[in-house]
Amino acid sequence: MSKQIIKAAAILAALQAAPVLAQTQGNVTVFGILDTYLDASRAGGASAERVQSGGISGSRLGFRGSEDLGSGMKAIFMLEAGINVDDGSSGQGGVLFGRQAWVGLSTRAGDLMLGRQYSPNFFTIVTYGLGGGLAWGNASNYFTDVAPLRVNNAISYVSPSVKGFKARVFHALGENASQPGGSHVGDINSASLQYDSGPVSAGFSVETRKTTASNTERFYAGGASYSFGFAKVGVLAQGRRDDTDATESDALEIGVQVPVGRGFLLLDAGRFRHRSVADADATAFSVRYDYNLSKRTMLYGGVAHIRNESRSMFGINGNTGQALAVARDADPRSLILGVRHIF
Repeated sequence: MSKQIIKAAAILAALQAAPVLAQTQGNVTVFGILDTYLDASRAGGASAERVQSGGISGSRLGFRGSEDLGSGMKAIFMLEAGINVDDGSSGQGGVLFGRQAWVGLSTRAGDLMLGRQYSPNFFTIVTYGLGGGLAWGNASNYFTDVAPLRVNNAISYVSPSVKGFKARVFHALGENASQPGGSHVGDINSASLQYDSGPVSAGFSVETRKTTASNTERFYAGGASYSFGFAKVGVLAQGRRDDTDATESDALEIGVQVPVGRGFLLLDAGRFRHRSVADADATAFSVRYDYNLSKRTMLYGGVAHIRNESRSMFGINGNTGQALAVARDADPRSLILGVRHIF
């Protein structure tokens, strides 16, 4: 029996079991997102017209639930499988529950979770990159290394909101005892603090990833947003440093989200600066409109352009949709039209 058949059988079994669980416990929810888009991209002499999965949101099928344990405590869990709608394959490299897979406890003092999870740095980026943060139309999506944002073997704590402040603390075990230098190679640590009060929001996060016995990468993200009613403005700044000075960079994104009709117009611009390599900077511009057909179904479309310097190769990608491969110094352009349905 192939791995694909095994995966399909596992998902089908979970779907069949979910209604029974919902009836007996009343606390298991099956949910999902289907997001796909038409993409016409150009970059130098390369071009492509494609149907892609995951423009604004990664397509998924998930199960979440809780059990009341009394005294204000609950058992909580999340299982979330990525799906590529364009060809029906599994996302995240074929991992069955590659988006999230964790279990934990929720109390009045906060939530504690163990498993495959998002780091605090992820939540800062998606909060202050307006319109999704890691979505088509966000400069942060084009310029961010997403590898350390969804992490295996993680332990996380999320505090309750106290006078507008919420904290997240996160530690992931690399589990590489055989690596030279000991068992901490591969470890990831992250923490964040966010403040929300009416139209104002601000937050900052830091993340470290030990790549070798002699090198640790450090990621920083900070942002703020303000809602004026007629428009919402957001700013997101990111930095990356390491002990070898090989991959150091800074990125800045400014977004404006304006209500128009039954949807929102997103105007976004960003700048990437490579601190370790000369002439490897880039500037991105995007315009996207999200039109709500209903509370669950949305049409979206947009245009985007990246200006790469002579040694940079950034492309225009969706949340999970792939960018057109570009040569150095090529300036990609993209036109998309998509649909997203939430269930």
